[in-house]
Amino acid sequence: MIEEKNSINNINCSFKKLKKIVNFIKRRNIIQIFNSLKKNKSKSFRYLYNLFLNNLNNFSKKYNYNINFIKIKYIFVTKGKIYKKIYPRAKGKCDFLKRITSNVFLCLIYFLNG
Repeated sequence: MIEEKNSINNINCSFKKLKKIVNFIKRRNIIQIFNSLKKNKSKSFRYLYNLFLNNLNNFSKKYNYNINFIKIKYIFVTKGKIYKKIYPRAKGKCDFLKRITSNVFLCLIYFLNG
């Protein structure tokens, strides 16, 4: 078994949105995951598609592989940093804007014997 780990930190997507997508992805085959991630054009799907693509490119540089023998060992989402911006308003008041980020971790396994 060969493992390849990859992660993306501080994605500008909320934790709840990414968590739903990751739960959908966990139980799928790699080919099904690529087809579903390619079809959707939203920002969170693009981040996950690039994460899978980078991970598979790392495999192809190191080893010759068959995509049918690659499985997901784990994929999970954690909450990232929250960036706060202050907007000054009239009469000495201000508004706050929160930028919520999240982190995605992925580990793929390649079974050598199938």
